[in-house]
Amino acid sequence: MKLLDHKIAAIKDELVTIRKDLHSYPELGFQEFRTAAKVANYMEKLGFEVKTGIGETGVIGLLRGKNDGFTIGLRACLDALAIEEQSGVEYSSKNRGIMHACGHDGNMAIVLGAAKILSQYKDKLNGNVKFIFQPAEEDTGGAAEIIKAGGLKSPDVDAIVTLHNWPGLKQGVMAVKSGPVMASSDIFQLKIIGTPGHGAWPHLAVDPIVVASDVISQLQHIISREIDPLETAAITIGKISGGTAVNIIPEAVTLDGTVRAFDPKVRDFIQIRIEEIVKGITQAARAAFEITYDRIMPPVNNDACLTAQVYEILKKALEPDMVTDNFTPVMGCEEFALFQEQIPGLFLYIGNDMEGYDMIPIHAPNYVFNDEILVIGVKALCEIVFGFNKISE
Repeated sequence: MKLLDHKIAAIKDELVTIRKDLHSYPELGFQEFRTAAKVANYMEKLGFEVKTGIGETGVIGLLRGKNDGFTIGLRACLDALAIEEQSGVEYSSKNRGIMHACGHDGNMAIVLGAAKILSQYKDKLNGNVKFIFQPAEEDTGGAAEIIKAGGLKSPDVDAIVTLHNWPGLKQGVMAVKSGPVMASSDIFQLKIIGTPGHGAWPHLAVDPIVVASDVISQLQHIISREIDPLETAAITIGKISGGTAVNIIPEAVTLDGTVRAFDPKVRDFIQIRIEEIVKGITQAARAAFEITYDRIMPPVNNDACLTAQVYEILKKALEPDMVTDNFTPVMGCEEFALFQEQIPGLFLYIGNDMEGYDMIPIHAPNYVFNDEILVIGVKALCEIVFGFNKISE
């Protein structure tokens, strides 16, 4: 066993304790006061330069190497979800209605573990390591606040890496894939305005419910008939509001939907076609419409050069079957994309599967983080930093 492996194995129990403590006291976005204090205190004890209150509740720890060379950022998220926990574990959430159902507790523990190990190699590092703990990833807003507050500056971060536990991927396997690995996310609200009337005399009204049904159906043709079948995108109407009684044709119906895509050109095309289709259908039906369309998040797009470098580093450092680039991108979105708009970034997945829990997805009230992957995640992050600093351990 390598010296690094011995060092990591020695802190496994500590990492499990940290993870379970963070899990027991989850906090929502921009309210992660206890969590942030725990993280900051841990890094201060390691001798890091620590800044708190970054982007409201964010924490940044800086490990300076012997030279002011390449600076790599390692990012984790502080926040939890507004979910009542049903996992049944003895360390379940003590904060009612809030749960670490996405594994941010585990991701924080991994990054803190990497911080502890890397602190022992300070004199060998040719550059710096910046540990970025961002708030409010789940409800969005935290990454933008970190960037606005200068979190990627002083010193400038040259590349940033994050990892996320993933059910459905074999325990401890690292998925390292170039290009888009998570989709963009847009939302829209469409109000279709007709002419109200009595349900018994529809010819005297313009029924916005019927118009809305035509719109919903036609929007799906964008996906099935207007986009290359080899591309991936989704349009979902998740909410319909309108009407007050069975025999009254309402004046208006409101549709709320989301759009997901990997390719920016496909994303642009869908937005244009939604408005064109709505305009055509409402005009033909003698109705009117109002639409608001908001671009929430770009796709998570892994930098090709950085991905190739990390893939080679991990292939050499881990068992051959524990690193793969055979990973199907997912249609969820993630704020890490905002960091990638600023600097090269890599979003890694680490397999969370374990017996009895393989099919439980993230954001489920009974999701359980696999503590066996803590040491693997720490090793992966340390090896990445070593690789960029030409350190062999």
